[in-house]
Amino acid sequence: MVDRRALVVYATSEGHTALVAERIADVLRATTDDVRIDVDVRLAEHGPSPEGYDLVVAGGPIHAGHHARHLIRWLERYAAELAALPTALFQVSLTSAGDDEAHDRTARELLARLEEDTGFDPDVVGLFAGALMYTRYGWFKRHLMKAIARREGGDTDTSSDHEYTDWDAVEGFATDLAALVVAGDRPAGPA
Repeated sequence: MVDRRALVVYATSEGHTALVAERIADVLRATTDDVRIDVDVRLAEHGPSPEGYDLVVAGGPIHAGHHARHLIRWLERYAAELAALPTALFQVSLTSAGDDEAHDRTARELLARLEEDTGFDPDVVGLFAGALMYTRYGWFKRHLMKAIARREGGDTDTSSDHEYTDWDAVEGFATDLAALVVAGDRPAGPA
């Protein structure tokens, strides 16, 4: 049996991105006949150096049109090391819940801004819808998010949380990454 190592580094605010990171890690950990992938899952603010890993997956949420500060700092700090490894990025946002060209363009613009700001150029990208975590928001954010959800046609019941994540898409993303690690390949360019 061959062992591979993967690092999943993420930022989160209300915890939903942590669920996405853990789901990715669970799929990566699934053992094949010939390869076992050991996965470390870490918050970006405590993220280790990516040296020694066969794959690095970074991800975080979008809030108010920006990526999480801890994720940006981690990507900037390890830009040189990341450039030498197979890498992936997952972005979690309500923008990706909209299934139209305008929302898709906005999600890709946010991704492009992250790449420009940090120098991080992932080989594989996953854009996933997030959740309205009304029960975890403070008063101001809850009312702000309700107003945005109303404008966008989303859920406005603030007594519960509303999840929009396509878990099959998350698992498909992770399955593709596992196949890359097992094959020992690096993809030709961003997907």
